Amino acid sequence: MQKVSLRKRLWFRLLGAAFYVVFCASVLLCATAFGYLYSGEAGRAVLNQILHRRTPHDVFGGDALTVLLLGCDEDVTTGGKKVIHSQARSDMMLVAKFDFKHRRITGLSIPRDILWELPGYHKMKINAYHVVGGNELSKKAVEDLLGIQIDRVMALDFDAFQQMVDLVGGVEVFVDKKMDYDDDAGHLHIHLKPGRQLMNGYNAMCFVRMRHSDSDFMRSERQHEFIEAFKDTLKKKPLLIQQVASKAKDALGGVLSMDELVVLAQFAGTLGGDNMQMGLVPVVDGEKGAGYGWYVDLDTAKVQDVLRQYHFVDGPGPEAATSSASSDGGTQ
Repeated sequence: MQKVSLRKRLWFRLLGAAFYVVFCASVLLCATAFGYLYSGEAGRAVLNQILHRRTPHDVFGGDALTVLLLGCDEDVTTGGKKVIHSQARSDMMLVAKFDFKHRRITGLSIPRDILWELPGYHKMKINAYHVVGGNELSKKAVEDLLGIQIDRVMALDFDAFQQMVDLVGGVEVFVDKKMDYDDDAGHLHIHLKPGRQLMNGYNAMCFVRMRHSDSDFMRSERQHEFIEAFKDTLKKKPLLIQQVASKAKDALGGVLSMDELVVLAQFAGTLGGDNMQMGLVPVVDGEKGAGYGWYVDLDTAKVQDVLRQYHFVDGPGPEAATSSASSDGGTQ
């Protein structure tokens, strides 16, 4: 039961990461469609791409880009009243590979409770390295854990998502049922009534994050509906595209230039669902004790097979979709 619960929690985080990345990519695709009509960083990047038609290989200097995505919460006291650390543990960890040569995107969610000892540091949970050394130490810890090279680290800025929604004056969506949920520690208070309504940034965040009493499918459908509604709203306010595109850049951590983001958005926009696969880093049954609280261990017997299945390392392996459905909990 604990193992199933763990996989369910990990899958929720994976869906959340995928939503924010897809949402920001959708915003940038709107900039790609309309941004060249206006001045600004996004417009110049789109115009530059139109004129020069650079490939992802041209921009990134290789056939692939491997990115570590981190979603970090503030470290707060019980009840969420006081912030202890702003550079807190990474609540969500996802490694993604943009394979330009083979035209695919693959991703693996990393259980934040994996116990790991990076050389030179005390053994701790993989998400705690962010408290000690920020993005760079998280990168080193994940590289050591999986034995792969990471090119960039993106710390997702969830506040920027709310700012994008507020910037366009809110987004109108239909709420099919009453939504009530309070998470004091997570600063999340969801109180939405049924019916069509104009949502500000905070309520929009509640709408896409609500997972209690919902299935994964229902949450995914709700997120897709919101993305389409936001795109429709943005198209009606083209003068705001530059500002919103800039916020999308911030939401993905600001580690990629606008030129790079435009090229990545174009690349992702040309791929079908069959070219995007997501799964989970394998772990063994969880335990509690030894001063670490609840933790799990990396399944060293399976990790190389999973890395091959999702094309993070070379070599033959079972199909990713088959593995994800049978042992990892599903594909996205």
